[in-house]
Amino acid sequence: MNHDTLPAEPGATPAFPRPTRWPNQLGMLALALCAPMLAHSATPAEMMERVQAHAATLPGPCPFFEATLVQKLFPNSSNEAVFKRREKPYPSCTYIWKAKTRNTMKMAGRDVQIPSEGRLTITRAPSRVAAKDWERVLMGYPNQQLTPVPELGQYAIWSAKRRQLSWIAKGHVFHVAVQDDDQPDAQQKNAMAVAAELVRTH
Repeated sequence: MNHDTLPAEPGATPAFPRPTRWPNQLGMLALALCAPMLAHSATPAEMMERVQAHAATLPGPCPFFEATLVQKLFPNSSNEAVFKRREKPYPSCTYIWKAKTRNTMKMAGRDVQIPSEGRLTITRAPSRVAAKDWERVLMGYPNQQLTPVPELGQYAIWSAKRRQLSWIAKGHVFHVAVQDDDQPDAQQKNAMAVAAELVRTH
């Protein structure tokens, strides 16, 4: 019996899948199975291209931080910085750029020099009860040495391990994470500069 030739009632679902769909279904299954392997074998340059392509589909610009300030604080970010915006679980903006510093990685048993990656991530979440919200913030830093930052108020700390500044101000919880191997000794300073701008504009 050839199910492709059977007439179907309007709105009815065929009892059997049509044979012509199988190649497409198998192709999609093969792609899904191979995707992790393809991702694992991608070179750093290919991974950056994928990030750039994906970022181009996301909405922008960052609603609470100007891109021009990123270029001012991180000169090597230039105009080629990739921008990513996320709304869940909390609004965040991430800027990614190729740093001038190069790191050594093992690939196929050989030492390969690859560019480092600069990254700035800013997250903003609403705060209703500062004391309780701050307890939840501190739970995100288990077994870490934290440095109080009184310039930002009672609820403010810097984590050298995560290179992240967290504080509560003006009804929001803020996190500023900095990864910049071109300026390793200025990461907290630059995070504070970002924080100062966020406090000024909120």
